Amino acid sequence: MPPLKVVSSSPSPEECLREALQAESPSLRASFAEQGLATEGDLEPDTEVLLLRQLYLARLDTHRFRDAADIALRMTRLGPLKDVAHHDASRAFAALGDLDEAISQQRLAARAAPPDRRSFQWWSLATLLQHGDRRDAAIRALRRGERWAHEDRPLLRAHRAWLRLEAGQVPSQLESICDELERSRGGKGYGQLVLGMIRHRLGDPRRAAVHLRAFLRRNASADPAKAITLREELRCARETLAAIESD
Repeated sequence: MPPLKVVSSSPSPEECLREALQAESPSLRASFAEQGLATEGDLEPDTEVLLLRQLYLARLDTHRFRDAADIALRMTRLGPLKDVAHHDASRAFAALGDLDEAISQQRLAARAAPPDRRSFQWWSLATLLQHGDRRDAAIRALRRGERWAHEDRPLLRAHRAWLRLEAGQVPSQLESICDELERSRGGKGYGQLVLGMIRHRLGDPRRAAVHLRAFLRRNASADPAKAITLREELRCARETLAAIESD
């Protein structure tokens, strides 16, 4: 009689990852991710990074920002998705109020990014530099991002125009830049904030309010991680809209 085949009841790391990705709550996501990370034997670096990212997102969703930062830093040491890991660390440090470390991590993300994510990572760096009143550095970061941009080029160009308006300069072809952004996919998301702030700077409160309300409405039910990431932008939109409506 042949020996019985023993089938393990423990899920594989890949199965845990699949369950974590489909989890309906942060606690379940964290539980599946931790189970996968605790699996006996060596984890493939790609799988380990993805499991850690699910644990990171669970901690971010529950506002455990220090834990989230530590997990993201652990991800950066593994190799795969290095730019994503540094970007995640940057988000966690920004949520902790450590803007200098957030900028440092995001700069590493931009330098490590593959070509298809490079424009996004440089743009993300520019937004942090803008929050820190480092306008010239933000403009330089946007210029770097534009070199690699494709579909998101209208957003980066318009964002740079917004920063130049803040510096008291009026960019040439500004209406063309705004029209291009409005027609692009980015004009329906973050671009609404950019367009609103440009119109506000140009003294067009009616059109500014339309864009800012659209931006706030779009993000009214944002998931916790996105709401944390956009915290400064949402504050800016609300304050500017309140100033417009009070006039």
